[in-house]
Amino acid sequence: MSTATRPLPPHGERRCYLRGCQRPECVAANKRYCKAADLRRHREGPRRIDGTAAANHLRHLIDKEGWTQIGIADTLGISRDTVGGLASGRNKTCTRKDARRILAFQPDFDTERPSPRVDIVGSTRRLRALAVLGHALYDVSAEAGVSYAVIRRILRGEGRYTSKDFGARIRRVYERRRHTEGPSYVTRGHARARGWYGPDAWRDIDDPQCTPHENRRQLAALRRADVEHLAGFGIPEHEIAARLGMAPAYVHDLIRDMRSAA
Repeated sequence: MSTATRPLPPHGERRCYLRGCQRPECVAANKRYCKAADLRRHREGPRRIDGTAAANHLRHLIDKEGWTQIGIADTLGISRDTVGGLASGRNKTCTRKDARRILAFQPDFDTERPSPRVDIVGSTRRLRALAVLGHALYDVSAEAGVSYAVIRRILRGEGRYTSKDFGARIRRVYERRRHTEGPSYVTRGHARARGWYGPDAWRDIDDPQCTPHENRRQLAALRRADVEHLAGFGIPEHEIAARLGMAPAYVHDLIRDMRSAA
């Protein structure tokens, strides 16, 4: 089995000299680089410097002001590994450029800190709305590429925050499925038994202060469709009621009305 190899650098470049080439043009390229590096160090000092001051400032931002390593790195445009290494003490040096950026970062601490986390309420409502529509949450989990165990915890209302990436994945699946009904009447019945709301109940699904308004006509139509589907297989009324989380008398009345209309 052949493996792809990088093309050799052209002669006349330092890269070619570093691969062992001793042609005059490659040796000259290396000498030019070394002279330029010596001149730069003479004028600016060493490229990497002691990172103690930058590390102390990072720890102050994290421990005292509530910033996260990811928030600092993304705000300053610095590698997350660099910020994490300095803050943890793993890295003792950093580049002059990174040190200047970190030490110059004096944010207004009265403003909201950027965070990789978001409020969980939007993800919870979206997952519950998909369940009301009959979309099996195993399928939602697979399509979003997220853990089903995490989805179950969110549906139970555990936790206050989730990652931005998780929220974005759930939002994409929700937008693709919110206008269609899913095939799982069991999921739909469980969702209604728990009093969850569908997509039409929310004016702003991400607003924690928003209260749901139920579309009763749509809800009644979905319930009727579920009962009719199960009754078509000859399933007893009490079992239909148990599966869908409905009162037996309500199921009995629906079936009676459907038979009368037929």
